[in-house]
Amino acid sequence: MKKSLAITIFCLLGAVILGLGAYAWRLDSGLERSGRAVSAYGSAAMGEFAGALSRLDGNLRAAGYAADGALRSTLCAGAAAEAASAVTALSSLPYSTQELETLAHYINGAGDFALCLSREAAEGRPLSHSEREALGRVSDAVRDISADTGGIFAALDAGELELDEYGAYGVEGASGTVGTALAELDAALESFPELDYDGAYAHLDASPALLEGLDEVSEGAARLTAARFLEMEPAALEAAGQTGGALACYVFEHDGGRISVTKRGGVVLAANGECPEGGGRLGADEARRAGEEFIASRLEGEFTLIELTEAAGGFKLVFVPLENGVLLLPDRVSLTVGAAAGEVCEYDAADYVMRHCERGALAPELSREEAAAAVNPELSVEAARLALLSSDGGDETLCWEFNCLDGAGERVYVFVDAKMGREVKIELA
Repeated sequence: MKKSLAITIFCLLGAVILGLGAYAWRLDSGLERSGRAVSAYGSAAMGEFAGALSRLDGNLRAAGYAADGALRSTLCAGAAAEAASAVTALSSLPYSTQELETLAHYINGAGDFALCLSREAAEGRPLSHSEREALGRVSDAVRDISADTGGIFAALDAGELELDEYGAYGVEGASGTVGTALAELDAALESFPELDYDGAYAHLDASPALLEGLDEVSEGAARLTAARFLEMEPAALEAAGQTGGALACYVFEHDGGRISVTKRGGVVLAANGECPEGGGRLGADEARRAGEEFIASRLEGEFTLIELTEAAGGFKLVFVPLENGVLLLPDRVSLTVGAAAGEVCEYDAADYVMRHCERGALAPELSREEAAAAVNPELSVEAARLALLSSDGGDETLCWEFNCLDGAGERVYVFVDAKMGREVKIELA
Protein backbone atom coordinates (compact mmCIF):
# COMPACT_ATOMS: atom_id res chain seq x y z
CA MET A 1 0.00 0.00 0.00
CA LYS A 2 2.72 2.44 1.03
CA LYS A 3 4.78 1.44 -2.00
CA SER A 4 1.80 2.02 -4.31
CA LEU A 5 1.14 5.45 -2.72
CA ALA A 6 4.79 6.44 -3.14
CA ILE A 7 4.72 5.46 -6.81
CA THR A 8 1.54 7.50 -7.32
CA ILE A 9 3.06 10.57 -5.65
CA PHE A 10 6.25 10.17 -7.69
CA CYS A 11 4.24 10.02 -10.90
CA LEU A 12 2.27 13.12 -9.93
CA LEU A 13 5.44 15.02 -9.09
CA GLY A 14 6.93 13.94 -12.39
CA ALA A 15 3.88 15.20 -14.24
CA VAL A 16 4.08 18.52 -12.40
CA ILE A 17 7.78 18.87 -13.21
CA LEU A 18 7.17 18.01 -16.84
CA GLY A 19 4.25 20.46 -16.94
CA LEU A 20 6.32 23.23 -15.40
CA GLY A 21 9.11 22.45 -17.80
CA ALA A 22 6.77 22.64 -20.76
CA TYR A 23 5.29 25.91 -19.46
CA ALA A 24 8.77 27.36 -18.92
CA TRP A 25 9.77 26.30 -22.43
CA ARG A 26 6.63 27.89 -23.90
CA LEU A 27 7.20 31.06 -21.84
CA ASP A 28 10.85 31.22 -22.85
CA SER A 29 9.91 30.60 -26.48
CA GLY A 30 7.25 33.29 -26.28
CA LEU A 31 9.69 35.76 -24.76
CA GLU A 32 12.25 34.84 -27.39
CA ARG A 33 9.71 35.39 -30.17
CA SER A 34 8.67 38.67 -28.53
CA GLY A 35 12.30 39.72 -28.29
CA ARG A 36 12.84 38.85 -31.95
CA ALA A 37 9.74 40.86 -32.90
CA VAL A 38 10.90 43.89 -30.89
CA SER A 39 14.38 43.59 -32.37
CA ALA A 40 12.99 43.30 -35.90
CA TYR A 41 10.66 46.26 -35.36
CA GLY A 42 13.47 48.36 -33.92
CA SER A 43 15.80 47.36 -36.75
CA ALA A 44 13.16 48.36 -39.31
CA ALA A 45 12.69 51.71 -37.56
CA MET A 46 16.45 52.28 -37.59
CA GLY A 47 16.53 51.44 -41.28
CA GLU A 48 13.72 53.91 -42.01
CA PHE A 49 15.51 56.54 -39.90
CA ALA A 50 18.74 56.13 -41.88
CA GLY A 51 16.86 56.03 -45.19
CA ALA A 52 14.84 59.17 -44.45
CA LEU A 53 18.01 61.06 -43.52
CA SER A 54 19.66 59.93 -46.74
CA ARG A 55 16.70 61.14 -48.80
CA LEU A 56 16.60 64.40 -46.79
CA ASP A 57 20.28 64.91 -47.61
CA GLY A 58 19.68 64.26 -51.31
CA ASN A 59 16.72 66.63 -51.58
CA LEU A 60 18.56 69.46 -49.79
CA ARG A 61 21.64 69.15 -51.99
CA ALA A 62 19.54 68.96 -55.17
CA ALA A 63 17.55 72.03 -54.09
CA GLY A 64 20.78 74.00 -53.86
CA TYR A 65 21.44 73.33 -57.56
CA ALA A 66 17.88 73.90 -58.82
CA ALA A 67 17.47 77.00 -60.97
CA ASP A 68 13.75 76.48 -61.58
CA GLY A 69 11.56 77.77 -58.75
CA ALA A 70 8.87 75.10 -59.12
CA LEU A 71 11.45 72.30 -58.98
CA ARG A 72 13.17 73.87 -55.97
CA SER A 73 9.81 74.13 -54.21
CA THR A 74 9.12 70.43 -54.86
CA LEU A 75 12.59 69.38 -53.67
CA CYS A 76 12.36 71.46 -50.50
CA ALA A 77 8.87 70.15 -49.76
CA GLY A 78 10.25 66.62 -50.20
CA ALA A 79 13.07 67.42 -47.81
CA ALA A 80 10.59 68.64 -45.19
CA ALA A 81 8.56 65.43 -45.58
CA GLU A 82 11.68 63.27 -45.17
CA ALA A 83 12.62 65.21 -42.02
CA ALA A 84 9.18 64.42 -40.60
CA SER A 85 9.64 60.73 -41.54
CA ALA A 86 13.02 60.67 -39.81
CA VAL A 87 11.58 62.15 -36.62
CA THR A 88 8.74 59.59 -36.69
CA ALA A 89 11.22 56.73 -37.13
CA LEU A 90 13.40 58.10 -34.33
CA SER A 91 10.41 58.15 -32.00
CA SER A 92 9.85 54.43 -32.75
CA LEU A 93 13.31 53.57 -31.39
CA PRO A 94 13.87 52.97 -27.66
CA TYR A 95 15.27 56.48 -27.16
CA SER A 96 13.60 59.81 -26.59
CA THR A 97 14.22 63.13 -28.29
CA GLN A 98 15.32 64.45 -24.89
CA GLU A 99 18.15 61.90 -24.82
CA LEU A 100 19.12 62.75 -28.39
CA GLU A 101 18.16 66.41 -28.20
CA THR A 102 20.75 67.89 -30.59
CA LEU A 103 20.11 65.25 -33.24
CA ALA A 104 16.33 65.76 -33.07
CA HIS A 105 16.79 69.54 -33.20
CA TYR A 106 18.94 69.22 -36.33
CA ILE A 107 16.33 67.13 -38.12
CA ASN A 108 13.41 69.36 -37.10
CA GLY A 109 15.38 72.50 -37.92
CA ALA A 110 16.40 71.23 -41.36
CA GLY A 111 12.80 70.27 -42.16
CA ASP A 112 11.43 73.60 -40.95
CA PHE A 113 14.00 75.56 -42.99
CA ALA A 114 13.26 73.47 -46.09
CA LEU A 115 9.52 74.07 -45.69
CA CYS A 116 10.11 77.82 -45.51
CA LEU A 117 12.25 77.73 -48.68
CA SER A 118 9.56 75.66 -50.42
CA ARG A 119 6.92 78.29 -49.66
CA GLU A 120 9.16 81.08 -50.93
CA ALA A 121 9.97 79.20 -54.12
CA ALA A 122 6.27 78.49 -54.73
CA GLU A 123 5.62 82.23 -54.48
CA GLY A 124 8.23 82.87 -57.17
CA ARG A 125 10.95 84.26 -54.92
CA PRO A 126 14.51 83.23 -55.87
CA LEU A 127 17.08 82.17 -53.27
CA SER A 128 18.90 85.13 -51.77
CA HIS A 129 22.66 84.95 -51.26
CA SER A 130 22.22 84.48 -47.51
CA GLU A 131 19.58 81.77 -48.02
CA ARG A 132 21.84 79.93 -50.45
CA GLU A 133 24.69 80.02 -47.91
CA ALA A 134 22.35 78.87 -45.13
CA LEU A 135 21.05 76.02 -47.31
CA GLY A 136 24.65 74.98 -47.90
CA ARG A 137 25.42 74.92 -44.16
CA VAL A 138 22.32 72.90 -43.32
CA SER A 139 22.90 70.55 -46.26
CA ASP A 140 26.51 69.89 -45.23
CA ALA A 141 25.46 69.15 -41.64
CA VAL A 142 22.65 66.79 -42.72
CA ARG A 143 25.01 65.04 -45.15
CA ASP A 144 27.45 64.25 -42.32
CA ILE A 145 24.62 63.07 -40.04
CA SER A 146 23.20 60.91 -42.83
CA ALA A 147 26.60 59.27 -43.47
CA ASP A 148 27.12 58.54 -39.76
CA THR A 149 23.59 57.22 -39.33
CA GLY A 150 23.96 55.01 -42.38
CA GLY A 151 27.12 53.58 -40.86
CA ILE A 152 25.31 52.82 -37.60
CA PHE A 153 22.54 50.99 -39.45
CA ALA A 154 25.08 49.03 -41.51
CA ALA A 155 26.83 47.98 -38.29
CA LEU A 156 23.48 46.92 -36.80
CA ASP A 157 22.65 44.96 -39.95
CA ALA A 158 26.07 43.24 -39.83
CA GLY A 159 25.63 42.28 -36.18
CA GLU A 160 28.41 44.59 -34.99
CA LEU A 161 25.92 46.62 -32.90
CA GLU A 162 22.91 45.53 -30.89
CA LEU A 163 19.63 47.38 -30.55
CA ASP A 164 19.03 48.57 -27.01
CA GLU A 165 16.19 47.03 -25.05
CA TYR A 166 13.34 49.39 -24.29
CA GLY A 167 14.10 51.32 -21.13
CA ALA A 168 17.75 50.22 -21.06
CA TYR A 169 19.22 53.16 -22.97
CA GLY A 170 21.67 55.25 -21.01
CA VAL A 171 22.90 52.50 -18.67
CA GLU A 172 26.31 53.52 -17.40
CA GLY A 173 29.16 51.62 -19.01
CA ALA A 174 27.02 50.33 -21.87
CA SER A 175 28.71 49.97 -25.24
CA GLY A 176 28.25 48.24 -28.54
CA THR A 177 24.63 49.32 -28.96
CA VAL A 178 22.77 51.54 -31.40
CA GLY A 179 21.87 53.85 -28.51
CA THR A 180 25.47 54.48 -27.52
CA ALA A 181 26.43 55.05 -31.16
CA LEU A 182 23.63 57.56 -31.64
CA ALA A 183 24.53 59.24 -28.33
CA GLU A 184 28.12 59.66 -29.54
CA LEU A 185 26.81 61.15 -32.78
CA ASP A 186 24.53 63.50 -30.83
CA ALA A 187 27.36 64.63 -28.54
CA ALA A 188 29.67 65.35 -31.50
CA LEU A 189 27.15 67.67 -33.19
CA GLU A 190 27.62 71.39 -32.87
CA SER A 191 24.66 73.71 -32.30
CA PHE A 192 22.21 73.95 -35.18
CA PRO A 193 23.42 76.65 -37.61
CA GLU A 194 22.09 80.09 -36.77
CA LEU A 195 19.67 81.02 -39.54
CA ASP A 196 17.74 84.16 -40.28
CA TYR A 197 14.46 82.97 -41.76
CA ASP A 198 10.78 82.95 -40.95
CA GLY A 199 10.44 79.64 -39.14
CA ALA A 200 10.01 78.04 -35.74
CA TYR A 201 13.68 77.02 -35.51
CA ALA A 202 15.10 80.40 -36.54
CA HIS A 203 17.31 82.15 -34.01
CA LEU A 204 15.18 85.25 -33.62
CA ASP A 205 15.11 87.76 -30.76
CA ALA A 206 13.28 86.04 -27.92
CA SER A 207 13.08 89.09 -25.66
CA PRO A 208 9.55 89.48 -24.20
CA ALA A 209 8.04 92.50 -25.94
CA LEU A 210 5.72 93.47 -23.08
CA LEU A 211 8.63 93.63 -20.60
CA GLU A 212 10.91 95.74 -22.80
CA GLY A 213 12.41 98.59 -20.77
CA LEU A 214 10.82 97.54 -17.47
CA ASP A 215 12.87 97.23 -14.27
CA GLU A 216 13.24 94.11 -12.15
CA VAL A 217 10.90 93.88 -9.17
CA SER A 218 11.60 92.39 -5.74
CA GLU A 219 10.12 89.13 -4.56
CA GLY A 220 7.97 91.06 -2.09
CA ALA A 221 6.51 93.23 -4.83
CA ALA A 222 5.87 90.13 -6.95
CA ARG A 223 4.09 88.51 -4.00
CA LEU A 224 1.76 91.52 -3.68
CA THR A 225 1.02 91.38 -7.42
CA ALA A 226 0.23 87.68 -7.18
CA ALA A 227 -2.01 88.21 -4.14
CA ARG A 228 -4.02 90.96 -5.88
CA PHE A 229 -4.39 88.79 -8.98
CA LEU A 230 -5.68 85.84 -6.93
CA GLU A 231 -7.70 88.08 -4.61
CA MET A 232 -6.13 86.63 -1.47
CA GLU A 233 -3.86 87.77 1.35
CA PRO A 234 -0.09 87.88 0.58
CA ALA A 235 0.57 85.70 3.65
CA ALA A 236 -1.37 82.88 1.98
CA LEU A 237 1.32 82.62 -0.72
CA GLU A 238 4.47 80.59 -0.14
CA ALA A 239 7.64 81.21 -2.17
CA ALA A 240 8.35 78.15 -4.33
CA GLY A 241 11.55 79.17 -6.12
CA GLN A 242 12.39 81.02 -9.30
CA THR A 243 12.67 80.24 -13.00
CA GLY A 244 15.29 81.51 -15.43
CA GLY A 245 15.47 82.39 -19.09
CA ALA A 246 13.84 85.20 -21.02
CA LEU A 247 10.69 84.83 -18.93
CA ALA A 248 12.39 84.56 -15.52
CA CYS A 249 9.75 84.44 -12.78
CA TYR A 250 9.12 84.30 -9.06
CA VAL A 251 6.94 81.29 -8.31
CA PHE A 252 4.47 81.14 -5.41
CA GLU A 253 2.26 78.33 -4.18
CA HIS A 254 -1.08 78.49 -2.43
CA ASP A 255 -3.60 75.91 -1.37
CA GLY A 256 -4.08 73.82 -4.49
CA GLY A 257 -2.32 76.07 -6.98
CA ARG A 258 0.72 77.99 -8.28
CA ILE A 259 1.29 81.42 -9.76
CA SER A 260 4.29 82.84 -11.67
CA VAL A 261 5.18 86.56 -11.75
CA THR A 262 7.91 87.87 -14.08
CA LYS A 263 10.98 89.28 -12.38
CA ARG A 264 11.16 92.06 -14.93
CA GLY A 265 8.06 94.21 -14.76
CA GLY A 266 6.20 92.07 -12.24
CA VAL A 267 3.58 90.73 -14.68
CA VAL A 268 1.52 87.62 -13.93
CA LEU A 269 2.63 85.07 -16.51
CA ALA A 270 0.56 82.05 -15.48
CA ALA A 271 -1.62 80.75 -12.67
CA ASN A 272 -3.42 77.52 -11.98
CA GLY A 273 -5.47 75.96 -9.24
CA GLU A 274 -8.11 73.36 -8.54
CA CYS A 275 -11.58 73.82 -9.97
CA PRO A 276 -14.16 73.31 -7.17
CA GLU A 277 -16.52 70.40 -7.75
CA GLY A 278 -20.20 70.27 -7.03
CA GLY A 279 -22.80 72.96 -7.48
CA GLY A 280 -24.56 73.70 -10.74
CA ARG A 281 -23.07 73.23 -14.17
CA LEU A 282 -22.38 76.36 -16.19
CA GLY A 283 -23.19 76.68 -19.85
CA ALA A 284 -21.04 78.28 -22.52
CA ASP A 285 -22.66 81.73 -22.18
CA GLU A 286 -22.04 81.79 -18.43
CA ALA A 287 -18.44 80.68 -18.95
CA ARG A 288 -18.00 83.48 -21.50
CA ARG A 289 -19.26 86.10 -19.03
CA ALA A 290 -17.04 84.73 -16.26
CA GLY A 291 -14.00 84.88 -18.55
CA GLU A 292 -14.78 88.38 -19.79
CA GLU A 293 -15.18 89.68 -16.23
CA PHE A 294 -11.91 88.05 -15.18
CA ILE A 295 -9.95 89.55 -18.09
CA ALA A 296 -11.50 93.02 -17.64
CA SER A 297 -10.53 93.11 -13.96
CA ARG A 298 -6.90 92.09 -14.52
CA LEU A 299 -5.70 93.39 -17.90
CA GLU A 300 -5.82 96.86 -19.41
CA GLY A 301 -7.34 97.56 -22.78
CA GLU A 302 -10.06 95.91 -24.83
CA PHE A 303 -10.01 92.13 -25.35
CA THR A 304 -12.11 89.96 -27.64
CA LEU A 305 -13.00 86.31 -27.18
CA ILE A 306 -11.90 84.40 -30.28
CA GLU A 307 -12.25 80.81 -29.11
CA LEU A 308 -14.46 78.92 -26.67
CA THR A 309 -14.26 75.14 -26.46
CA GLU A 310 -15.60 72.67 -23.95
CA ALA A 311 -12.85 70.89 -22.03
CA ALA A 312 -12.74 68.32 -19.24
CA GLY A 313 -14.49 69.89 -16.27
CA GLY A 314 -15.09 73.25 -17.89
CA PHE A 315 -14.46 75.55 -20.84
CA LYS A 316 -11.27 76.85 -22.43
CA LEU A 317 -11.41 80.47 -23.59
CA VAL A 318 -8.89 82.42 -25.68
CA PHE A 319 -8.85 86.23 -25.69
CA VAL A 320 -6.81 88.64 -27.82
CA PRO A 321 -6.42 92.44 -27.64
CA LEU A 322 -8.46 94.60 -29.99
CA GLU A 323 -6.63 97.82 -30.90
CA ASN A 324 -7.92 100.36 -33.42
CA GLY A 325 -10.26 97.76 -34.85
CA VAL A 326 -7.54 95.15 -35.39
CA LEU A 327 -7.46 91.79 -33.60
CA LEU A 328 -3.90 91.11 -32.39
CA LEU A 329 -4.01 87.33 -32.76
CA PRO A 330 -0.37 86.69 -31.68
CA ASP A 331 -1.03 88.25 -28.24
CA ARG A 332 -3.20 85.43 -26.90
CA VAL A 333 -4.37 85.00 -23.32
CA SER A 334 -6.06 81.71 -22.41
CA LEU A 335 -8.29 80.77 -19.48
CA THR A 336 -10.00 77.65 -18.21
CA VAL A 337 -13.33 78.27 -16.46
CA GLY A 338 -14.62 75.44 -14.28
CA ALA A 339 -18.11 74.32 -15.23
CA ALA A 340 -19.14 73.52 -11.65
CA ALA A 341 -18.54 76.86 -9.92
CA GLY A 342 -17.66 79.21 -12.78
CA GLU A 343 -14.23 80.03 -11.34
CA VAL A 344 -11.07 80.52 -13.42
CA CYS A 345 -8.83 77.50 -12.79
CA GLU A 346 -6.01 78.24 -15.25
CA TYR A 347 -4.54 81.42 -16.71
CA ASP A 348 -1.78 81.56 -19.35
CA ALA A 349 -0.45 84.86 -20.68
CA ALA A 350 2.92 83.68 -22.05
CA ASP A 351 2.07 84.64 -25.66
CA TYR A 352 0.73 88.00 -24.52
CA VAL A 353 3.88 88.78 -22.52
CA MET A 354 6.16 87.66 -25.36
CA ARG A 355 4.40 89.48 -28.19
CA HIS A 356 2.35 92.44 -26.99
CA CYS A 357 3.92 95.80 -27.87
CA GLU A 358 3.20 99.15 -29.49
CA ARG A 359 2.84 98.31 -33.17
CA GLY A 360 1.78 101.70 -34.39
CA ALA A 361 -0.95 102.25 -36.95
CA LEU A 362 -2.14 99.10 -38.72
CA ALA A 363 -3.95 100.18 -41.86
CA PRO A 364 -4.93 97.89 -44.77
CA GLU A 365 -3.89 98.82 -48.29
CA LEU A 366 -6.82 96.87 -49.71
CA SER A 367 -10.46 97.52 -48.88
CA ARG A 368 -12.71 94.76 -47.62
CA GLU A 369 -14.30 94.47 -51.04
CA GLU A 370 -10.94 94.24 -52.84
CA ALA A 371 -9.66 91.56 -50.44
CA ALA A 372 -12.93 89.59 -50.68
CA ALA A 373 -12.19 88.94 -54.36
CA ALA A 374 -9.59 86.35 -53.21
CA VAL A 375 -12.21 84.29 -51.32
CA ASN A 376 -13.52 81.15 -53.00
CA PRO A 377 -16.84 82.13 -54.68
CA GLU A 378 -18.41 78.92 -53.32
CA LEU A 379 -18.15 80.43 -49.83
CA SER A 380 -20.71 82.93 -48.58
CA VAL A 381 -19.07 85.81 -46.67
CA GLU A 382 -21.11 86.77 -43.60
CA ALA A 383 -18.72 89.18 -41.84
CA ALA A 384 -15.20 90.56 -42.05
CA ARG A 385 -12.70 92.20 -39.70
CA LEU A 386 -9.02 93.09 -39.61
CA ALA A 387 -6.66 90.69 -37.85
CA LEU A 388 -2.91 90.52 -37.36
CA LEU A 389 -1.45 87.06 -38.03
CA SER A 390 1.94 85.75 -36.93
CA SER A 391 4.03 83.08 -38.64
CA ASP A 392 6.10 80.46 -36.81
CA GLY A 393 9.15 82.67 -37.11
CA GLY A 394 7.42 85.76 -35.78
CA ASP A 395 6.72 87.65 -39.00
CA GLU A 396 3.39 89.47 -38.76
CA THR A 397 0.88 90.07 -41.56
CA LEU A 398 -2.17 92.32 -41.45
CA CYS A 399 -5.14 90.43 -42.94
CA TRP A 400 -8.81 90.66 -43.60
CA GLU A 401 -10.50 87.80 -41.77
CA PHE A 402 -13.64 86.67 -43.61
CA ASN A 403 -16.24 84.72 -41.65
CA CYS A 404 -17.86 82.44 -44.25
CA LEU A 405 -20.31 79.58 -44.67
CA ASP A 406 -19.90 76.78 -47.17
CA GLY A 407 -22.71 75.06 -49.07
CA ALA A 408 -23.36 72.67 -46.16
CA GLY A 409 -23.63 75.48 -43.61
CA GLU A 410 -20.19 74.79 -42.10
CA ARG A 411 -18.25 77.84 -40.92
CA VAL A 412 -14.94 78.65 -42.63
CA TYR A 413 -12.56 81.50 -41.77
CA VAL A 414 -10.45 82.84 -44.64
CA PHE A 415 -7.53 85.21 -44.03
CA VAL A 416 -6.47 87.43 -46.94
CA ASP A 417 -3.31 89.55 -46.89
CA ALA A 418 -4.52 93.16 -46.61
CA LYS A 419 -1.60 94.34 -48.74
CA MET A 420 -1.03 91.62 -51.36
CA GLY A 421 -4.61 90.35 -51.67
CA ARG A 422 -3.73 86.65 -51.44
CA GLU A 423 -5.08 83.96 -49.13
CA VAL A 424 -2.62 83.21 -46.32
CA LYS A 425 -4.64 80.99 -43.99
CA ILE A 426 -7.91 79.06 -43.80
CA GLU A 427 -9.44 77.80 -40.55
CA LEU A 428 -12.36 75.44 -40.19
CA ALA A 429 -14.68 75.89 -37.23
